[in-house]
Amino acid sequence: MTTASIDETYWKNVRDHFVLDTAIRFFNNGTAGPASKQVLDLHEKIDRQIAVSPFDPFLMDRIIETRTLLAEFVHADTDEVSFTHSTSEGMNIFAHGLDWKRGDEVILAKQEHFGGIQPYQTLEKRYGIKIVWIDFPLHPEHPDQILAAYRNAITPKTRVIVASHVFYTTGLKAPIKELAALAHENNILISVDGAQSFGVLPIDLRELGVDHYAGSGQKWLLAGTGTGFTYIAKHLQEKVWPLYGFDEYGKPSPYPISRYEKAGQPNIPAWLGIGAAIQLQNDIGKETIENRVRDLSKHLRRGLETIPTLRFHTPENQLLNASLTAISLDHVTPETVVTTLVQREKIYTRTIYDGGIEALRISTHFYNTHEEIDHLVSAITDIANNPPAEVARRH
Repeated sequence: MTTASIDETYWKNVRDHFVLDTAIRFFNNGTAGPASKQVLDLHEKIDRQIAVSPFDPFLMDRIIETRTLLAEFVHADTDEVSFTHSTSEGMNIFAHGLDWKRGDEVILAKQEHFGGIQPYQTLEKRYGIKIVWIDFPLHPEHPDQILAAYRNAITPKTRVIVASHVFYTTGLKAPIKELAALAHENNILISVDGAQSFGVLPIDLRELGVDHYAGSGQKWLLAGTGTGFTYIAKHLQEKVWPLYGFDEYGKPSPYPISRYEKAGQPNIPAWLGIGAAIQLQNDIGKETIENRVRDLSKHLRRGLETIPTLRFHTPENQLLNASLTAISLDHVTPETVVTTLVQREKIYTRTIYDGGIEALRISTHFYNTHEEIDHLVSAITDIANNPPAEVARRH
């Protein structure tokens, strides 16, 4: 199917794959998105299958099939991807898996998510490593401004650069391929938080050239809660210890990467649900999904640009954005906007109070519609023109 042949009728049919409550308008996919009917049906089927025949609760053949599907989806080898419960778990696996010595440095941006920050804060306290904090403009005009911030922080003691593919605060898209090249030119490893990119942007890990990448299943992949994956380049795996102790029971695994999954009994239906979510995205097409979310983001931005008291925190340059839009209104706190949208219109977004901004963050995914966005823009316009009484902040 060509892009030109895709219309709103097609996307309405895609939306029918989800059991979204028609009374709400959901724009918080960057926190947790709705699982599709395919995922929900598979969860129920596998739970029932294991309940009926519990002698094989691991379903290894199915796991291998899903691992292969996941590897193909991100353009990696099958023995380079492992299942996790979340992006944060994947970030911890890599951070705590390396051998550190006092004085080693890791570069972190202030805009990073705590799932990428906290492992290194623990290592700082435990082993005496040093976090080198960097910052870059909230409104960069070119990827080189981001690269320069990391480049200027490199020292002979730098061991790892940690970077989000898409920053959860502003939706800023980082130049990961160029950042990986910069890291390797300086004999540095790069670990990427892909929570806000996996499932919404086409991911080619071979092309990006990163050492480590972690992603969430519950966000843009729409695979349900408690799911995720982590990638560790094959040549590094001997240098990355597993987070948990592991035992192969005398039978070496055909996929050594699975040692990073050893955390007790896994949730097999959840792992297999990742495969169902990937299959839906493959049926639609990754490029088609990216084009759709970019179209929705542009439609949202065009509508919001008519509000004179509104400020954008997300770059307009397509090289620097993806599917998150962060905004703020003069004289109205983000908390008040979020609460008012829920109370008046049953519209769900979220606040951001990190990375040097106070903002309302809006997620637009392929199941959202232009009509929903128009309704959201109208509601925000009304709040801007008629500011409600402030509500108490929750933080």
